[in-house]
Amino acid sequence: MENRKCPVLVDGKECGLALILVERDIDAETEIYECPRGHRKNVMIGEIEKRKCSALIDGKACGLALSVVEREIETATEVYECPLGHRTYIPIQPEVIEKLS
Repeated sequence: MENRKCPVLVDGKECGLALILVERDIDAETEIYECPRGHRKNVMIGEIEKRKCSALIDGKACGLALSVVEREIETATEVYECPLGHRTYIPIQPEVIEKLS
């Protein structure tokens, strides 16, 4: 969920602040993202929105949607693949650091 903006409506307008990962629940397969105002959004771990394949085909980006096909814990990498089999390797986000009160 990189470059994701907060979708919560405030006074009829989208909050729009950047979301950061605050919790990952492997058992429930969800991640919780929060903006600086405290609005939260739950997302399924495998859900990739607006992430497109950047492999070049005839000089143009493939552009097909990517989905997680593997998580390599040893290398802290997620492997994404488009329907044509192009693979992208992205570092797994670091664990959440608790906020200081």
